[in-house]
Amino acid sequence: MGWTVVAPLAAAGLFGLVSGFNDGGNLMASFTSGRLITPRVAALLLLAALAGPLVLGTAVAQTVGTNIIDLHGQGEFAYVLIMLSALVVVLLSWRVGVPTSMTLALVGAMLGWVAANGEVEQVRWSGVARILLGIPISVLGGGLLALALYAGSRRVLGSRPHASILSLARFQFATAGIQAFAYGANDMEKSVGLIAVALSFPNHGQPLVFSSPAPIIGAFILFFTGAILGGWRVARRIGFGVLKVRPMQALAQQLASGSVVSVLAIAGAPVSMTQTIDGGLVGVGAALRASSIRWGIVREMVGSWLLTLPLAVVLAALLHLVIRLASVAP
Repeated sequence: MGWTVVAPLAAAGLFGLVSGFNDGGNLMASFTSGRLITPRVAALLLLAALAGPLVLGTAVAQTVGTNIIDLHGQGEFAYVLIMLSALVVVLLSWRVGVPTSMTLALVGAMLGWVAANGEVEQVRWSGVARILLGIPISVLGGGLLALALYAGSRRVLGSRPHASILSLARFQFATAGIQAFAYGANDMEKSVGLIAVALSFPNHGQPLVFSSPAPIIGAFILFFTGAILGGWRVARRIGFGVLKVRPMQALAQQLASGSVVSVLAIAGAPVSMTQTIDGGLVGVGAALRASSIRWGIVREMVGSWLLTLPLAVVLAALLHLVIRLASVAP
């Protein structure tokens, strides 16, 4: 088995593993932020992510694999370097404990690579627009829906005894499962698309298959492993940093972000569950009072997101230029 088979699969696998570090931590932080779900149960709830692509389809995987640039057409060597460019950006953010967008890092690396090659015409701008529009829609939609859900629940349940409200808050186990399911149908499908492309390199001329079991199961195993091994580094910072939430607040945020991300998955728009979770947390905080949100941490995260795309573009472009000047491409 040559490097042209192993290297693309290893790069896609590393991306899936890092997704678990970054995104899995944010999911588990969301699950446990209401203080009803324990860390062990939070890890078990991640299993619902496997059902996402099986139920809602693999439209997001197709967007990542074919509707931004033709990843397969770039060749094995370029594919590996595009993955590495995106991963460097994400790992730098993860190293300092600040979440970033895997989506924007990946898209930026793709755009930077083809731009440095003078092949901007290869960019499929409809796919790029789907992502760049979907991300703010997910954040705003998650925030507004969480605000409406929590404000409505406060109005309806305001006079009920605390014990009664707490019993209703136990539906958080279901809403956390919905959130994990939505993650599998959207964020995890980035890895599904990348694995499908990597598997296609030895099979020249055959169409890409995103819905086959191998890329779906492979993406889930990598995500789950990464989440268990390293996700709690991000979870401890974000779950208890942006907003101190109670069970009903966590329930509203989880239901809002899970619903919005699921709808966008059906539309084939890759978004970030991390961003949508944070939008939901801000929405819940707005339903209380602005002072309940730690705005400094929110600004820090927003700044990280705004830097992700251009940094990935520049890094991938520079890497491509260095490779060309060194004449090491096969």
